[in-house]
Amino acid sequence: MDLCGPIQNTAIDGYSYFLTITDDYSRKVNFYSFKEKRYVFKCFRSYQNRVERYLNSKIVSIRTDNCLEFCNSEFEVLLEEQGIQVESINTYTPEQNGVAERYNYTAMDCVKAMLNDSGLGNHFSVEALFCFTYVWNRICHDKQKLTPFELFCGNKPSVKHFKIFGAAAFLGVPKQQRRKLDIRAKKGIMVGYAQRNRGYRI
Repeated sequence: MDLCGPIQNTAIDGYSYFLTITDDYSRKVNFYSFKEKRYVFKCFRSYQNRVERYLNSKIVSIRTDNCLEFCNSEFEVLLEEQGIQVESINTYTPEQNGVAERYNYTAMDCVKAMLNDSGLGNHFSVEALFCFTYVWNRICHDKQKLTPFELFCGNKPSVKHFKIFGAAAFLGVPKQQRRKLDIRAKKGIMVGYAQRNRGYRI
């Protein structure tokens, strides 16, 4: 796990911190954004509940830096009660948390390129990070023959719906919400993918 922030130029929704949790086996990344560091514990609990229910298996260990948000009593009590082993890296040695740190470095470099190429400002940084993470989980990396999504979920993901970040998009206006002379679609910008269905964030 790795916590980053605060991000310069707070995002549209006010989020300035983000947490990435990378599964060591599949390299699948889960991304969480929030306004204040105190939400780290809540995000981890959300991740734990979803993953353990989905895989029908318990988290055995986690690796973090010595960030105070990972060392507070609430976090420590949970880990102790559930027998989760904690591997804390030494101060100023991010290479010891290589998997998570490497992803964050790559993600931030790509987000800069996405924002620059799309012409969108830094206020869209969190949207770009969500979009990047979604794509990252669905493509192969290094010597892996399977994508992180397939290794984690067991089925091959579709990429037919991939679109360019920042591309023009048209959002249909439901017939019930428009009058006879109203336009049928509104123009917008594609900034990511819906989390719970095959849709887009416009």
